[in-house]
Amino acid sequence: MDAITKQLSPTRIHGGIRFRYLDPCASSVTVAGDFNDWHETSCRLTHYPCGVWETVIPLKKGVYQYKFIVDGEWTHDPSNPCKMLNEFGGTNSALEVTDDGDVLLLRPSPGARGYGKYRAVPSPDWVRDAVIYEVFPRAFSEEGTLDSARRRIPELSDLGVTCIWLMPIHPIGVAARKGSLGSPYAISDYRSIHPDLGTIDDLKRLVRTAHRYGMKVIMDFVANHSAADCPLQWSHPKWYKRDCHGRPQSPGFGWTDVLGFDYRNRDLRNYMIETMCYYVRECDIDGYRCDVAALVPTDFWREARAALKRIKPDAILLAESHEPSHNAMAFDLTYEENLPRILQKVFFGTLSARAIRNLIEQDRLTFPVESIRMRYLENHDQPRALELIGTRGLRVAVALLFTLDGVPLIHNGQEIGESKRVCLFEPFKIQWESGDYILRDLYRHFSHMRKAIPALTRGSLSFLNVARDDSVLAYYREYGDSRIVVLLNFTGETVTTRVGAPSELIQGFTDAGYLFIELHGQTSPIYISGQNLLGKEVTLDPYGIRIYSLEAINPCRCIA
Repeated sequence: MDAITKQLSPTRIHGGIRFRYLDPCASSVTVAGDFNDWHETSCRLTHYPCGVWETVIPLKKGVYQYKFIVDGEWTHDPSNPCKMLNEFGGTNSALEVTDDGDVLLLRPSPGARGYGKYRAVPSPDWVRDAVIYEVFPRAFSEEGTLDSARRRIPELSDLGVTCIWLMPIHPIGVAARKGSLGSPYAISDYRSIHPDLGTIDDLKRLVRTAHRYGMKVIMDFVANHSAADCPLQWSHPKWYKRDCHGRPQSPGFGWTDVLGFDYRNRDLRNYMIETMCYYVRECDIDGYRCDVAALVPTDFWREARAALKRIKPDAILLAESHEPSHNAMAFDLTYEENLPRILQKVFFGTLSARAIRNLIEQDRLTFPVESIRMRYLENHDQPRALELIGTRGLRVAVALLFTLDGVPLIHNGQEIGESKRVCLFEPFKIQWESGDYILRDLYRHFSHMRKAIPALTRGSLSFLNVARDDSVLAYYREYGDSRIVVLLNFTGETVTTRVGAPSELIQGFTDAGYLFIELHGQTSPIYISGQNLLGKEVTLDPYGIRIYSLEAINPCRCIA
């Protein structure tokens, strides 16, 4: 049956991608999808006496959704395991055409459940390569302006940053404001810039400068609520949620300075989508980080995504959420929010290093295939990394952040070991002059290593078995001919452990060999034969980091 399915599944042949459907009793079969604007009859399949229906469609690189229409009934492709959720609550079949024109049909992980059975929405290539840097303009420089942030873009480029995330830059409400300055997330005017930060022209100049350095810029977008005294409350009262007495309602969570929007209102949706489009059109920004995305209906984000893509196809949405549905339906990447607390427990001995592996392997079962997660050690809502995990293991934590799959985030000041948490409501400046610039060099080192090694940005991730999984985490990443093995010791003691590749990574080429070359290490290259891939002994210093590049000695491959 598998052989039949393989013959029927979409395949590259001369002239394009071949679609096949098996139904000897059907009288008409067509295929509709992204490639023909879902037109029901423009792509007809030819019927052959064996009962197979077939057509060939030339497709460029990209991800395509489609369905067959069999005698007027829409159905997914039974020979394609890759499915995506559509806006109607159903599923479409999906395929990806790669750079070289081949067809990629992604299968869910064994044991996948819920949204883990589907494919994530496709994202622009630049996202997987990104290193995101969060900027709170008010605290980022002494001047606290957009122009002063712009002047530091060369410094961020040197650090290895490829995408700047600007926290909210709009005017802040006065009524019920928190602290003396108010929260940047209590916005009173969505279509203007806070006068203390600068002007719309300053934002345009910042974006242009970033683009000249090959960097993207995304803005924070606060869709769930506005400041309590936002003029929209009086000009459009129906846009707000009301309590049982008809009064505008706070969203809760102690957010006493804001009022919640009611997304049942079509005009509100139109206003918010047009606001998002405004900054993409006028300032050429590259997308949004969407605040408390889970509190806003997902169908709104899906609609906003489509509108932005029409203006700028490689624009992105980053969700402040840990919701698998967001990867499946609307967002290019979502927060991975559990790692900082797990690391804290690992470093303080209440969890073993295996807990990190468990976190990622469990996420694979519930998040859509190809989901991109943003990983971080800290952000403006979290304690500083130094406070959370201390200085002893920080070097290991940074290595983990930049060598795992997903996209790493650096919160402004994190790279110099800023120990004070950014205050959102009161005057605060990051103490750059007293920062730890040896630590910054460490961030720069790993950021540039990640950029230089395709396996670290695009590669698969497979955990390796270790005898001391209470202390050591080991994993293998591969993309094409780029192969990396990472070993990390999360304890303050020297650990000698045996590391083995899982049997599913070994494909029987036991006569093949690999050269293990430690990146920036002191050890000489080590030859490992295929027979020994299932058990290599390694010694790690306290909080030690060993990263190896694997170079094949001959064309045979023993790891896939």
